[in-house]
Amino acid sequence: MKRTQIVIYAILMSVGVFSKDVVKLTNIGSVGKAHSSCVPNVEFDENEVEIRCDSTINDVGVVVKDQYGNVMHQSTQTVGSEGIVIYVPDTGGDSEKTTIDLYYDRKHLSGYFDK
Repeated sequence: MKRTQIVIYAILMSVGVFSKDVVKLTNIGSVGKAHSSCVPNVEFDENEVEIRCDSTINDVGVVVKDQYGNVMHQSTQTVGSEGIVIYVPDTGGDSEKTTIDLYYDRKHLSGYFDK
């Protein structure tokens, strides 16, 4: 009985430890016709940011900024159902990533890393 409880506890703890936090994206603005696909999902865990979408979106501008507005990461990616992972290194406590902006098809989405 105790062995079963320990196994269940270990499973529940690992799910909590390995789960990623979700970034809620807000539509900042669109010009013209918006992309017909869904809004990309953004999750983060420590130094990794994962972006995925049900359909493929080409030429997505990705900008991650710290709390001072300094750019920590900037790239252009193709986002699809398999997702992409962006590594944003820890700066040793000097600055933390706080926002992510996605630009594609005349659309601008923005979200905050809540931690």
